[in-house]
Amino acid sequence: MSKMLSSWKEIAHFFGKGVRTVQRWEKTLDLPIHRPPGAPSNVVLARTSDLEEWMHRGPIGREEVLDTEVETIGLDGLEREVTFLAEVTGVSAASILSGASTEDRVAALTEVLGRVNAKLAASDSAVRAA
Repeated sequence: MSKMLSSWKEIAHFFGKGVRTVQRWEKTLDLPIHRPPGAPSNVVLARTSDLEEWMHRGPIGREEVLDTEVETIGLDGLEREVTFLAEVTGVSAASILSGASTEDRVAALTEVLGRVNAKLAASDSAVRAA
């Protein structure tokens, strides 16, 4: 199952590299990082499945990326995806308030993703121990 990483530190840890390295990869090698619309520029999200796919296919030139259609889901779409992840893992997503400010919505999404990741990590540890 794909895990959602919600900080540069988590993304860097995934690759076993430093934060500045993965930030450079985003700029120069089109590392698949997502930023919710309206969120502060330091708010980043990445799915481990996207990162693994990127790692296995190799770097893509900017020309290829510019010729590719990109689907933008927006904050509402991101909320739906995070709510789905929360439901699948049994984590409460009650803190996501659609009527709140963009900053509050992003903070709530980040909090829910943190709880989802913690639950998935605990499940993964339990499976390894068994």
